[in-house]
Amino acid sequence: MKLVLFTHAGSEPAVGLLTERGVVPLARRGVSPQAEMVSFIDRFAESRAELERLSETAASVPVAQVQLLPPLPRPGKILCSTATYAGGRGAPERAQLLLTLKSAESVIGPGQTVQLPGVGDQWQFQPEAELGLVIRGPARGVTAAEWQRAVFGYTCVVDVMASGDTQFGRDFWLAKSDTLGPLGPCIVTADEIPDPQALKVRSWINGQLAQDYAMADADYTIGEQIELATTIMTLQTGDVLACGTSRAGLRPISNGDDVQVEISGVGRLQIRVAALSEVGA
Repeated sequence: MKLVLFTHAGSEPAVGLLTERGVVPLARRGVSPQAEMVSFIDRFAESRAELERLSETAASVPVAQVQLLPPLPRPGKILCSTATYAGGRGAPERAQLLLTLKSAESVIGPGQTVQLPGVGDQWQFQPEAELGLVIRGPARGVTAAEWQRAVFGYTCVVDVMASGDTQFGRDFWLAKSDTLGPLGPCIVTADEIPDPQALKVRSWINGQLAQDYAMADADYTIGEQIELATTIMTLQTGDVLACGTSRAGLRPISNGDDVQVEISGVGRLQIRVAALSEVGA
């Protein structure tokens, strides 16, 4: 099942089911879009039969007539993993796994615009295509063997990373800027993807293939990443863990670029890029 957040003909944001027939709107609860989606995630098990019935029988809106939004517009936490994908899992030389945080303000959705910070030509920004884990919490002390109990579903994430002066972690600091954490276009429930390690991740810049890697080539498994995260902090429903990326194919983006990320079985996320000075021009 695929959950989306969308607007249609000027409507307020609403949760819907993305089906082959289009988007099936679900009943609104009158809370914030983030709270709406969190509620659906928390109640999914008990309402699944009804959602399956609606996906097949309820009225739908053609996808071309809706504006898809980030399915989690204001996650409480966005964790970005330093895991890499080069077939090095278990190798003694693998780098220590680390996690960094991005703010909720970094999130944008399909068709929206990454606004590159106005920090000068000495900095470059690279869009890292990553599998995003959508958390069902609270999750604390989850072992690598039981990671699936903490994962509700999957989405596409673009972790726009700064490349330049690394003193005092300035590259990681700049990467926390507003709009540098696109995600979407939907949340695919975990039951639809029995083995996320079998997924392929690809990205394009202006139509040219950039990244192309397999989740199976991870130096740290999804389970290891969740174990580390939940050793450090409690993950709540609606939090996102971005599972790292491959270094191969990374290249900088600039004003006017078109970026697309596709994960097999999950979907394709397309965003635009603007330099800060060009935004609103």
